[in-house]
Amino acid sequence: MKRITMVLISILLVTGCATNSDEPSNEEQEGVVQQEDHTDEINNEEAEEIEEEQSDYLTLGSTFEFDDFEITLGDSISWTTLENQFSDMDGSDVFYIPITLTNLSDETQGLNMFSYTLFGSAGTQLDSVSSFFDDDVAWAGDMRPGATLESNLHILYDGDGEYYIEFDNWSESLEVMISVSK
Repeated sequence: MKRITMVLISILLVTGCATNSDEPSNEEQEGVVQQEDHTDEINNEEAEEIEEEQSDYLTLGSTFEFDDFEITLGDSISWTTLENQFSDMDGSDVFYIPITLTNLSDETQGLNMFSYTLFGSAGTQLDSVSSFFDDDVAWAGDMRPGATLESNLHILYDGDGEYYIEFDNWSESLEVMISVSK
């Protein structure tokens, strides 16, 4: 058996060395084609991963559950100006999103203003402007079980780009991404 194996190995070595052409053989050309196809598969996989990462974020128009609430964000943003002569942010541009909350719990509760954080286009946490707007969700108050209310979520504008709302109550977290251009 050893002798047959040695003979086969010798034949393979001799035939492999016998080809001394500068042009690639058909088998080598097929190998290149297969490698290109494999590269395309890798690029498709990378594209799908990027698409999945982007789809991991909720966006405008999304409905989701968080902290025993069903939350629906409006489809578009609207603009206003912060007007308060005693604030350093007086005259700042603010955009807002309509938000609908439904209490899914068996208890009276409200959305805690400390359970969400706003991040601007530079990726840094934004100052809250909710105290300057009476119709902001932070002032919506408590709701009885099954109750629904409509309000707005005001966000300080710091430039065009991707804004994020991070909802986090220690036991669950999710993010909403909003593309903003003025």
